[in-house]
Amino acid sequence: MHILYLVNALDSGPGVLLDEATRAGAAATLIHTTEARDLVSGAPRDVPETAEGFDGLVVMGGVMGVYEEARYPFIDKTRVLIRDFHGAEKPVMGVCLGSQIVASAFGAPVYRMRDKLDTHEEWGFLPQTWLDSAAADPLLMDAPPGLSIMQWHGDTFDMPDGAVPLSTRAACPSQAFRIGARTYAFQFHLEMTREGLDGWSVFRAKAEKRPLPDIEALIEPQIAAHLGPQDAFARTVMRRWMALA
Repeated sequence: MHILYLVNALDSGPGVLLDEATRAGAAATLIHTTEARDLVSGAPRDVPETAEGFDGLVVMGGVMGVYEEARYPFIDKTRVLIRDFHGAEKPVMGVCLGSQIVASAFGAPVYRMRDKLDTHEEWGFLPQTWLDSAAADPLLMDAPPGLSIMQWHGDTFDMPDGAVPLSTRAACPSQAFRIGARTYAFQFHLEMTREGLDGWSVFRAKAEKRPLPDIEALIEPQIAAHLGPQDAFARTVMRRWMALA
């Protein structure tokens, strides 16, 4: 199996999703979309126009918004590619920004949380409410109730027509959906590793102009309690997703 990973920010790589696929023997191509280069070879490489040559597509997160497509041309290219994978019945997984691009690819609006909801962001390990549809879903059928998964986003989306909602949260209802049999969108960051979380703590401290120990005091107890269960969940989801190919 050959999986294409679109990496939109270097601090939001595929993490566990790449590690588990590699363990299973899958080949991987990683493209840094904003620089249009191959992350392994460093050679110039833009978002492909079609799914040809790949068996699955994973679209990762990033700080940009889907509504900034004029500034970030990769966004519309990714929408086109998602629809091509979907039409070819090859599995797609969108994570955070990736989930928002999937929603947009099928006609749903994406917008800042502060514009329509009572909060401006979600950050930290936050519990999911799995919907009844998740119990029959090939990926989420036995997801632990109330599983806390890492979040960091200030945008959200409406559900596309024809989508099957899979999970929700009161503060930000659109958390996960499936459209068709093989196209998935996850607002939460199931891919995170310990190394990635450490980097995010530094980034958040700088962004908020707060001492790093203050951020660590908030997130470290959550990491201790929830990263292990999240990691197990992510690896199960990735294996099942690959089996859809």
